[in-house]
Amino acid sequence: MSAYRGRKALLALFAGAAIALSMPGFRLGPLAFVALVPLFLALEEGKGFLMGFLTGVTFFAIDLRWLLTLYRFNPLVVPGYLLLVIYLASYLGLFGLIMGWLGKKWGYDGTLLILAPLSFTLLEILRTHGPLGNGFSALYQSLYRFPELIQVVALAGPWALSAAIVFVNTSVYLALRKRPAYLLTGLGMIGFLAGLFLLPIPQDGEPLKTAVISSNVSQEVKLNGRNLLPLLEKYIALGKEAATQNPDLIVFPESILPGYILRDERLLPEFTRLAQEAGSHVLFGTGDIRSGKIYNSVALISPTGEILDIYSMVYPVPFGEYIPGRRLLAKIGLGSFAASFLPQDLARGEGLTPIGGIGTPICFESTLPAIIRGFTANGATLLVTVTNDAWFLKSSELRAHFACAVFRAVETRRYLIQAANGGISGIIDLRGRILREITGEGIISAEVVQRKDRSLYTRWGESPLYAAFAVGGLAAVLMWKRKGRQGRNQNR
Repeated sequence: MSAYRGRKALLALFAGAAIALSMPGFRLGPLAFVALVPLFLALEEGKGFLMGFLTGVTFFAIDLRWLLTLYRFNPLVVPGYLLLVIYLASYLGLFGLIMGWLGKKWGYDGTLLILAPLSFTLLEILRTHGPLGNGFSALYQSLYRFPELIQVVALAGPWALSAAIVFVNTSVYLALRKRPAYLLTGLGMIGFLAGLFLLPIPQDGEPLKTAVISSNVSQEVKLNGRNLLPLLEKYIALGKEAATQNPDLIVFPESILPGYILRDERLLPEFTRLAQEAGSHVLFGTGDIRSGKIYNSVALISPTGEILDIYSMVYPVPFGEYIPGRRLLAKIGLGSFAASFLPQDLARGEGLTPIGGIGTPICFESTLPAIIRGFTANGATLLVTVTNDAWFLKSSELRAHFACAVFRAVETRRYLIQAANGGISGIIDLRGRILREITGEGIISAEVVQRKDRSLYTRWGESPLYAAFAVGGLAAVLMWKRKGRQGRNQNR
């Protein structure tokens, strides 16, 4: 019996590794269509929560390994990473528990095609909420390099794609254990995903020539205030190089200088002069201070040198830009400990308001579909993500973050620009095709289109997905009851 359980545990561990290998950091995306099959095999007469938990620990430990690059700033990152892996793995543990219970009560048959995607996807959505919520390591991200298969996210959101991937996995499992004909259902789902790419999309909109500045300043250099003026000189030189391409819009990355550009008489005139001389709009990320509060902001300057508008981050990074529960920690005597980790929380902006018609998610915000959907619903005709990924050196985080940008473009049917320091800068079209991409220092440019139409996902969010889940859940219950009646009739 112990050897049998050992084999089940190995299957669960193998499933976790397979899911991790399908993620953007390894670029084996199609592996996602079969990565969960070993977990289904492990759940047969196995301990459901434990098998799912083992899969989760393996998956998240590998996929979130990039967090360990922060050890150079604070050794507490290591226990924090381990606790986060355990927390996230518990969601897959719950998935295993649910599947194990359903297998015993209903049996592993066709109802699994409905209930497995439903359960997995709802749990994946749930873990993006709360103080520890984040958008990394979602199953749908495995296919970011395959625009031909991801268009469903414009209709029902990214988790509809996660559900489709689980559906294919379930079909393969049932084909192995029940009837080979189940494989056709999985192939049919892949065919359905591919067919959506053939649907026409209106190309109406205003063209805009853009130049995107990508930089590679290390975080240690960037945090040192003594480097303020040399970095200013560096970025202005890059801005002038971008201006030679006669763009309508020049985009800089997040928080490019160790200072408050909008409040410093040495800094702001350099950027207003750049806009005036280039005859371009200039967009850049900067820290900002207002009424004693610190914000992570994006500013847009007009070709005449006027500050058109400022957006401040609404969803700061947990434990990176704010400490969840800081007041509670202070009440129980751990306030100084929290302050040693992060002296002051970033203040939150007031709303997802586009600046000059541009939605400007900052860094971590681009991992959350609801943030970008909010910008578009509020009138954004173009999306520009500014980010500083130098925190994570050249780890897999860079690719994982850029993968999120691909999906945000498709979900909203907007062109998306990502300007990164120490990461991947790129320009992505409304179908998720990467038009330009660069890692390191340089300038990329392309003509994009500012669009005013709204995708179904922008209009309705996850409502179509939840409606499909409700219908599917009802169908599964009816199938189970019918099966029960047939079983009783046969026993008479």
